Amino acid sequence: MAEVIAFLIKHFHDFDACPPPSDLGQILEDIGFDDIEIGHALMLLEVLANSPSVSTTQYRSDALRVYCPEELEALPQEVVDLLYFLDKAQAINGEQREFVVHALLHMPPEEITVDMAKVLTLLILWAHKSEPPILIGDELMMALHGKSIMH
Repeated sequence: MAEVIAFLIKHFHDFDACPPPSDLGQILEDIGFDDIEIGHALMLLEVLANSPSVSTTQYRSDALRVYCPEELEALPQEVVDLLYFLDKAQAINGEQREFVVHALLHMPPEEITVDMAKVLTLLILWAHKSEPPILIGDELMMALHGKSIMH
């Protein structure tokens, strides 16, 4: 699914520029993406399309996200650390973080990685037309190219 999301981010300047799901599904299939990956990506886009717009200025620096035991069991510590870092650096807000957590929890365990969390973060930022601080954005974009240096 990461490859499909990477394709969307690279080829459509923003979320609103994407074709309708049926056309997009056909485009992605013609390119050669796997049907299951296309389905998962289209489902995420549907959730984003039907979610209320999130203001990128709603930061609560005093808020603390407490993960329940099931989340801690499913999410690697590196992913939790990344989301904490992105939240504290104000690269994402609470609603965006929750979208990433929710999406990760619906993936097979072997796909829940730091790079996937970065790709999902890019997806939500792209959909909300948000821009993270430049160095954080560069680090997130490295996940699209198969490289990661953030720990």
